[in-house]
Amino acid sequence: MKVLIFIITMKNRSRYEVIAAILKSASKEETRTKIMYKAMLSNDQCKIYLDSLIHTGLVQEVNSGNKMVYRITHKGNRFLLYYDQMTELLPVGIEENIVNEYYRLNT
Repeated sequence: MKVLIFIITMKNRSRYEVIAAILKSASKEETRTKIMYKAMLSNDQCKIYLDSLIHTGLVQEVNSGNKMVYRITHKGNRFLLYYDQMTELLPVGIEENIVNEYYRLNT
């Protein structure tokens, strides 16, 4: 019997990439657990980010019956719009290239 093992490796993400992943999840009014899985965060990380996003007005906490859900705000939607525009304008993999010292400015 053959067993295939898939290992998913993930590069370190910037804070903005994590915030964008959370906001995209929160666009569908999700629980913290679902946001945690969709954004690939630990429970502690998710809680810290959500608290910060609530404090800055990018996400709001809504009591939906017997559970708490999170919803993106108008300000959060604006952030996503600007974030998507920024990622289109920047060269692909610029952060990776800087870390690996491949990206150099000619002076």
